[in-house]
Amino acid sequence: MPPMLLTAHALDCFLRAAGDPVAELRHVGPGHAEFEQAQIIRIAVGVLAKNPAAFPAIGAAIAAFDGMPLAARTDAHVLAAEAWCSGDPVAAAEAYVSITNRWPDDLVALRLLQSCFFFLGWHERLCKLMDEHLAAWSGDQVGFGFLLAMTCFAHAEGGDSDYAESLGRQALRGDPSCPIGVHAVAHAIAASGRSAHGAQWMRDQRAHWESDSRMRTHNAWHLAMFHVEQGSYASALGILDGWLLPASAQSALDACDATALLWRLQDDGGDENGRWLRLSDAFERSMTPGFWPFVDLHAAIAHEAAGQHDRMQRLSRVIDHCAMRQDFAASRARSITQPGLRVLTAWAEGRHGQARELWGDLRVSLGDCGGSHVQLDLFDVIARGDAQRTRWAIGPTHPTTSGRTTDGLRRAA
Repeated sequence: MPPMLLTAHALDCFLRAAGDPVAELRHVGPGHAEFEQAQIIRIAVGVLAKNPAAFPAIGAAIAAFDGMPLAARTDAHVLAAEAWCSGDPVAAAEAYVSITNRWPDDLVALRLLQSCFFFLGWHERLCKLMDEHLAAWSGDQVGFGFLLAMTCFAHAEGGDSDYAESLGRQALRGDPSCPIGVHAVAHAIAASGRSAHGAQWMRDQRAHWESDSRMRTHNAWHLAMFHVEQGSYASALGILDGWLLPASAQSALDACDATALLWRLQDDGGDENGRWLRLSDAFERSMTPGFWPFVDLHAAIAHEAAGQHDRMQRLSRVIDHCAMRQDFAASRARSITQPGLRVLTAWAEGRHGQARELWGDLRVSLGDCGGSHVQLDLFDVIARGDAQRTRWAIGPTHPTTSGRTTDGLRRAA
């Protein structure tokens, strides 16, 4: 390829959440004209994963620079990634803000800024920053569609679903097959509460998000959630079994989506097909307890629902140990994860009144655990739960018309 085309294509894969940007760079090594930009993208893929399992790959990408004089922007990316890997996501987020202030066209830094803010739950500030960048860009700049999609997602989380959807649809007019754009619009529609429209729109867009995309299972989750809200439980269950449960074996974030979906589908705690155990097993394999409260709390739900109380106790012990430290993860463990585990334990043991009281204390700080508002809505079931239920009750009640399937999950209405 001519100069800069290798990294340009890898960057497009990275921003679209399609293909494998690292594989696209397999021929770019030290001495190559695109090496610095290639390493920035390799580092970015690791940071975007939001998983300590990616730290070694980030470290290896940074180590490849040893002894090399670096451009100022490259050095800034290295420092931001080092802050991320050191367990200081706040410093990493601020470092990416600084990069975008100095180099406003740095789409990698903008994407990682969004990722770090999502991890931290900083939705309101993200809206402000993305609006500032959107105002400074021109519509003919390369990557403007990606900026529109990122700003769409920010405002969907920030509470302005109509404006968010308009931005997302504008992005898709320029690139209809962009999975990250489809995802942003799905979030905006979900935030607006228009589930029937959302389900039809996701079905219409299926060819665009069902491709080789890192967002394919999460986009499938959005479709399933729209189906649940419409009472199409069998369709949602098909997505759970066909998409989310297989993906959960490799990804803690996919396991979180599967947990949220199964929580809403299950009617009375029965699970003869062992779905909860599969999710409990998945979290045991793929998560690092104490890194992200959002994942920890979903794992706790899966462990309790699967009857894996030993795993729940081990998770609690790890979180208690984490909370004794003096770093950022420890502060979130104390303010979010420990109280959240107490809520879930009380609920699982049938102490529903106490669970709702504890939930009232936690609810204000739960937004700081990261994740989207659509995903965190899962925990509202504690506040509106039925105190007469003594089993591990799952989700708000939806009437069924003709009984349950043999595995305890609702049939399609």
